[in-house]
Amino acid sequence: MSIDLRSVLGELTLHRQRRNDDAMEVALMTLVAFFEDAAVGTWLRDRIHSLAVKDPARVIILDGTASQAMRHVGGACDRHENCFKTRGEWIELGVQGSQPAALQSAVSSLSLPQTPIVLIWASAQIGRDARFASISPNVRTVVYNSSALGNDESGLCELIAFAHAHPDVSICDLAYLRLTPWQESIALFFDGKNVIRELFDLRQVEIASGSEAEAYYLLGWLASRLEWTACGPDRFCNRFGTEIQFTIAHDGLPRRIRRVALHSSQTQFVAELAAGKAEVIALKVTGAAQQGDRYHPVNNLDTASLIERAILTGHDDRIFHDTLRAASDILSHTERDDR
Repeated sequence: MSIDLRSVLGELTLHRQRRNDDAMEVALMTLVAFFEDAAVGTWLRDRIHSLAVKDPARVIILDGTASQAMRHVGGACDRHENCFKTRGEWIELGVQGSQPAALQSAVSSLSLPQTPIVLIWASAQIGRDARFASISPNVRTVVYNSSALGNDESGLCELIAFAHAHPDVSICDLAYLRLTPWQESIALFFDGKNVIRELFDLRQVEIASGSEAEAYYLLGWLASRLEWTACGPDRFCNRFGTEIQFTIAHDGLPRRIRRVALHSSQTQFVAELAAGKAEVIALKVTGAAQQGDRYHPVNNLDTASLIERAILTGHDDRIFHDTLRAASDILSHTERDDR
């Protein structure tokens, strides 16, 4: 059995004729999502629905858990028929066992002309999956979540492998986008003239995180901003040849940083979730450049908001690509040491 695109297109035409609004006339994008785990599909549909209610789009759900006989065309997924309809169209296709060419044909045939295609890929083997490789060249932005399917670094390694093989494909990782409050907190440590020199005297970095992807991204961000290069499985070297040790501790909730500590030769900078206040980061500086305690809001964005941000910025985020390259360098040194 193969995907019956002719029937889907016929149902889509009837659906457009029945609608009494012109939402699709101002559609901003075609939003394609692929998954092959039922639990992932449940939360992914919900997040995409929240996004599509706000932003007009044609949504194409490629359900890797359902047979190719399954299809649905409407104004929302069948789980949301009794709540707000999207500002566009919602198409679901069962693609279990589908070949790469069939998926590519489905996306090509059903995407809106002259609008960007955004692909949300919620499957682990992004780097080695021929199905992903068949779809991704024709999309504007790939949205990935390297810590969604596990707490180790494997999802990030898959993304790095694909990025190396396909450097022209624009990718954004939700695991990276979650770091914003921690990046802002670290910047606050060094916002005074009397402490800026401490940046060039850092000797150690400690990160506690519930998932390793976020930790490696934060290390990669620091390295790319401070011109550090990985020179061992657990250390960087700065441009003067000074070594900076780093450690990653698995601690805290999945997909969340819990604590970051930066140590210079005379000062310690610690940012950590405040006790009993999961939405606040406490900033503490002790030693030679001691400062008064400060607090910074976490402002965790929900997944739908992160996807929206990825769509808006993912195709030209230079800092993300610098961070990804640095994280790749760190992991390559770690893997060589493991061997």
